[in-house]
Amino acid sequence: MSHHGHPLLSLIIPTRERAETLQYTLPTALAQTSHNFEVLVSDNFSQDNTAEVVKSFSDPRIRLINPGRRLSMSDHWDFALGHARGDYVMFLGDDDGVLPGALDKLEASILSAHGLVYCWPTPVYRWPMDGQPAHVVLLPPRTKASEVNLEHLGRLAVSMGGWMCHRIPNAYNSAVARRIPDSIREKTGRVFHSMQPDLFMAMAIPVFAKKAINVGYYVSVAGQSAKSNGGSIGRPHRQDCLVRFVQEYGDYKIHPTLFPGIPIGLNLRPDSLLVAMEKFPDFYGGMKFDYDAMWAFLLRDNSGTFKHKLSWLDILRNRRQIRRYHPFSVSRFLLYTAFHQSLELRYRTLSRIRRLRGKTSPPADNIYDFVKQLSLDFDSPLPLPPSPGDRGEGEG
Repeated sequence: MSHHGHPLLSLIIPTRERAETLQYTLPTALAQTSHNFEVLVSDNFSQDNTAEVVKSFSDPRIRLINPGRRLSMSDHWDFALGHARGDYVMFLGDDDGVLPGALDKLEASILSAHGLVYCWPTPVYRWPMDGQPAHVVLLPPRTKASEVNLEHLGRLAVSMGGWMCHRIPNAYNSAVARRIPDSIREKTGRVFHSMQPDLFMAMAIPVFAKKAINVGYYVSVAGQSAKSNGGSIGRPHRQDCLVRFVQEYGDYKIHPTLFPGIPIGLNLRPDSLLVAMEKFPDFYGGMKFDYDAMWAFLLRDNSGTFKHKLSWLDILRNRRQIRRYHPFSVSRFLLYTAFHQSLELRYRTLSRIRRLRGKTSPPADNIYDFVKQLSLDFDSPLPLPPSPGDRGEGEG
């Protein structure tokens, strides 16, 4: 335990009716020698066997909480964070995984550097779905430990209309000192705002920490499964998932400077940035959000993420209506569009090269076995606890 009598790290796993993936995520989190962390599973009023899956792990590091009613994603994250006891907090998806011994290494890094924010290169694993086998979406290179300039990234995200905000640690698959969310709550009344709590947190963190430490090694793997927001990308029921997601926020209003004539999913990212800018005027007050860059970034992100019907011609046809909400320059928009097209080409080329160099193809069909593959490839010393199948729990 830390010198406060609390665990050093709270690993928070918000979950909702995904017992079939959670049963594989939990044993990866427990494959650590340290007892200086807690695994806080926050069950968002699930109606499946989530509680039974969690209770089947007889490990004192696990705690299970439940709000007793269905909450929106932001409300649920606030609820879960309010029950965390660690000096640092790290959110993990219920289809994500932790490498064996990785939290032990992270603990050593925290205790030696005493930084406020820690991040790492995060592989992305897509679970089998729709008849397609599992595959590795991203296998980033490991690096030496380095500093990340958070203030620079925050300013860059604003000046580029949201681009690069994903590079800012946001407590999801990164570790943040508890005093940062506590300061956000003290200043704004709660920690998470907007419909995307991770993006809001990303823009809030630079207000309270100028730098982060990239430890350089793999700590966790981000998963994309059939029931998750990331896993529903491009699937036939994507729109239904988005409708349910939005409905849980009740009468939430998207930022008034955003054009409402496009699918709401496209406005969620810029809305989070604009809300953060308004919540922290002392930091962001002198900055100008670039809406032309935003449209170019949405166009690029739309093709790979949201799968909505939006083209550069649609944007140009609606330019008069768009200008009722914010400034829009055709020439600047086209310039930024060409910039993002070149970036996308480079990204796809590098992704192909990394996949060819990766040692994990074909990947295992669940996150538990996949992190085991990674641990063997990269010499992690600890074995994993028994898999769900070995414990006789089947598929949940």
